[in-house]
Formats: sequence, C-alpha cells, structure tokens
Amino acid sequence: MDFLFGGDSLEKLKDWLYQLVVWIAQVHDRLWAYNRSFSSPFTDKELHFIVIGAIGLILFAFSFLLFRLLTRLNRYGVMAWLFSLALIFFITFAIEVGQYLTHTGSMELADIVYGIVGFFIASAGAALLYGLGCFIRWLFRK
Repeated sequence: MDFLFGGDSLEKLKDWLYQLVVWIAQVHDRLWAYNRSFSSPFTDKELHFIVIGAIGLILFAFSFLLFRLLTRLNRYGVMAWLFSLALIFFITFAIEVGQYLTHTGSMELADIVYGIVGFFIASAGAALLYGLGCFIRWLFRK
C-alpha cells in the first residue's frame, strides 16, 4: 500500500501525530499548573472529568448542528457514513490497543492508518457501484 502514502507520507503522519500528542501534553501541563496556582482542590482525575466532559459537549453541539443540517438536506447517507467512520476509528484503535495489552500482535500506527484507508477505498468503491447502478437505471428509463 505504499502507492497510497509514498515513502515519507507515513513518517509525516507519525510526526504530525507526535506533535499533536506533545501539544496535548503541553495543554494538560498548563491546565494542571493553572489549577495548582489557585490552590484548586481538583485532582488530575477530576480535571480530566471536567475537560473531557466539556470537549464532549462541544463535539456534541457541533455534531448536532451538522446532523441537523444534513437531515434538512436529506443527506442520511452522509450521516450514516460519518457514523461508520467514527466507529471505524474506534474499532481500529481498539484492535491495536487490544493487541498491545494481550501481546497477540504489535501495536502499530500503520495498521490503524491502513485500516482507515481501507474503509475510504471500500466506501469509494461502493459509491461508484451505487452511481453506476443509478446510471444504468436512468438509461433504461429513457
């Protein structure tokens, strides 16, 4: 599958993800320092509870507005695809974490990326077949 990523693309993705993790760690450290500067009684776990809860609500509001717009536009296929994509992300990460915890395989970012790209390609193939079917029906109706 190197034709999809080229030689350096996967390395660039790893670098980007590493930078994202570093940024998240820096935000975490700043929030923790801010919490301690006010002698706040919140523990690290309680801050995770608050911050992840807030992020979840923001994501919910964005998703709600997006899905409401897609519903008004009768784009149920797009909503189903977005939901499937979210599940594919969850499943691929869960498989890799499971392999790491059970020592039944090695946890690799490339496995996650390839799995998600597989979903994109399968989706594109299904969309092409669906479009071809619609085109053929249109031809026979003429």
